[in-house]
Amino acid sequence: MKTRVSDWLKKRIPLPPPKRTPASPLVRTLRRLFLLFTLLVLGSFTLWRALLAKEISSRFARIRAAGFPTSGAELNAWRATVPDAENGALVLTQAFALAQASTGRFKGMDDPDLLNRTNTWPAVTRALVEDYVQTNAPALAKAREALMLPKFRYSVDFAYGPDAQMPHLSHLKEIARIAALKAALDAENGLSDRWPEEVDLQLRLATTLDDEPTLISHLVRLAMIRLAVRTTERSLNRVTPNVQLCQKLQAAFTRAGETNLLPLALVGERAMCIPVFRLSWAEIQSVSKDGELEGQPRKPQRYSGKPMPFLWFTGFFERDLDLFLQTMEKSVSLAALPFPASLTLTNYLEAASRAAQKNACILSGMLLPSLSRIVVREAATEAAIRLAATALTVERFRADRGRLPDNLSELTPQFLDALPPDPFDGAPLRYRRLTNGYVIYSIDADGHDDGGREPPAPKKSTDTNSYDITFLVEQPAL
Repeated sequence: MKTRVSDWLKKRIPLPPPKRTPASPLVRTLRRLFLLFTLLVLGSFTLWRALLAKEISSRFARIRAAGFPTSGAELNAWRATVPDAENGALVLTQAFALAQASTGRFKGMDDPDLLNRTNTWPAVTRALVEDYVQTNAPALAKAREALMLPKFRYSVDFAYGPDAQMPHLSHLKEIARIAALKAALDAENGLSDRWPEEVDLQLRLATTLDDEPTLISHLVRLAMIRLAVRTTERSLNRVTPNVQLCQKLQAAFTRAGETNLLPLALVGERAMCIPVFRLSWAEIQSVSKDGELEGQPRKPQRYSGKPMPFLWFTGFFERDLDLFLQTMEKSVSLAALPFPASLTLTNYLEAASRAAQKNACILSGMLLPSLSRIVVREAATEAAIRLAATALTVERFRADRGRLPDNLSELTPQFLDALPPDPFDGAPLRYRRLTNGYVIYSIDADGHDDGGREPPAPKKSTDTNSYDITFLVEQPAL
């Protein structure tokens, strides 16, 4: 009975809580230190994030103060509008539709070796080239009609950023290729007054990309100009135009090299890539889904530049963006320098790429390495332009004096105001007489003078020899 009463009292009368043992001084100290550490981390992160936001805001302000766009959408609006009646690009699209691609029975017409200086076409190849050129005569005629218009703006939506579709680039290269083969045929047939027209057409086609501010467009423009140089070299090895045509073509090449368009291309590339650093959740999901569809072409993605809030708050991609903006700002200024000073851009971009990889700046580490050699390609193209223009000047000298110059200084001041400098070292272009002709050359990016050694065609990947950028003319009559 007593046990039951005791149990009943325990249930009814609450027992006092057990006395808590006070935390030891060590535990209290550790708790305070942990709280202090947490506050320091949060405070440091908040300060770092605020400073990063301020720095990025400052970089954007400088871009806009310079009048440049900061997104693909802004790039669309930044470009000057062109009325349809003045837009030669619209007519060129008709030329693209008329062109017969180098496939099917014309397979191989895009082989670079066809236009090598020393390549002698067998009868079957010559017949195929003639057929290809004749088939594409309407496309060339329409291209000439388009080039009579003053302005060119191809239809491109740069809001797609790196995914922007630019099908006109491959079509332009195709039309330029047709013109190059026609020039080669004219030279083979001894039509010295015809082939310069086709080279001029190639150069004018390249200029239709002058106002298109992307690196891929710029690279295609450079490739088209180099093709015009190769066409000129091959043709001069077969037949020489008259003095007036040489002078006209010389002027066309000179114009092609007068404007430095690389800074514009970098400005456009920066604008197109900025939104990639600030993906929304929907854009992240879209990219992820595309990655799961193996064997299927990636669907183009429009970039809004409105980041997922949490991802933006962490600052992970914002610090990546900060490095990218810093690098591109410096790159634009270095690219604007004359040669050879602008070649320092290569070393700068290589160092920035290493810094991006070291600091886990993922997107910058992916984007910047592809830019590091662009200025070298620019310099090589500029060298080729100057070589072609100088060779045409040599031909004018030969027509006037009945002989080749012993050195390029003989060209000044009657034929040239000044000797063109080599973009790679600033010294005058090199010149050497040959048994039946001459070679004009640039030392190329390795900085080594190889005496005008012409690279083999094609150059094997295992070839470790160094070569120069050459323009070589050999004719028995020289």
